Amino acid sequence: MSTQHDAGSAQSSTDGDRNHRASGMAVGSTVWVFSFLILRIFAVSGYSWETAFLVSTTMSLNDGLSILFGSLMAGHVLVAVLLIFVQPILIAALIWGATDRRLVMLLAAVVSLVILITVTASFGSWWLPVAATLVFASFVMIRRLPEENRVRKFFAAVILRSLGVAAAAVLVVAAFLQTPWVPHEVIETTDGTINGHVMSVDSGYLNVLTDDHEFVIIVSSDVISRE
Repeated sequence: MSTQHDAGSAQSSTDGDRNHRASGMAVGSTVWVFSFLILRIFAVSGYSWETAFLVSTTMSLNDGLSILFGSLMAGHVLVAVLLIFVQPILIAALIWGATDRRLVMLLAAVVSLVILITVTASFGSWWLPVAATLVFASFVMIRRLPEENRVRKFFAAVILRSLGVAAAAVLVVAAFLQTPWVPHEVIETTDGTINGHVMSVDSGYLNVLTDDHEFVIIVSSDVISRE
């Protein structure tokens, strides 16, 4: 009877730990998404409170994925620089990290590899895979250091938090990339030419964020062409 009770208690404790971990991940993911969106809004607005408020009115709850994807596409140079370090970290975590997160790390490593290959092929950034390979080679050398070595201990801590490192890298992109997540356009109107990004199209109006981070509203009937 005692043995069964102990086994039941252990199972309950394990289930409780899993539920607590899942709850923590859900809260962390929500905080990350909120932080990403806030940083993107302020970054594209030139960190102007009034402009950021106007930009926020053009967004909906369903725009999160398109903003994330569009931001990565718009900031390929910054993304490439971060990939030099993030992609080797994800591969290292896949090889040497915890086995219970192997599937998640595999997906993250594959996605980062696809992005790296795409950036390299699209912009001729042949230095990118070379630099990433050199960084990974340095990780291999660090793994050969004694376990008590401080550098290896720090490396092990980074590997343990590899997903957090990747998430933080994306927040860096969000904070420093001032290019909006929609294509740049040259808009010819009856009052002249406006260079900027069309953030949304309402009934009869275009909401445009100019290259000078100014928010302007253009009447659709005044638009001659958009390129």
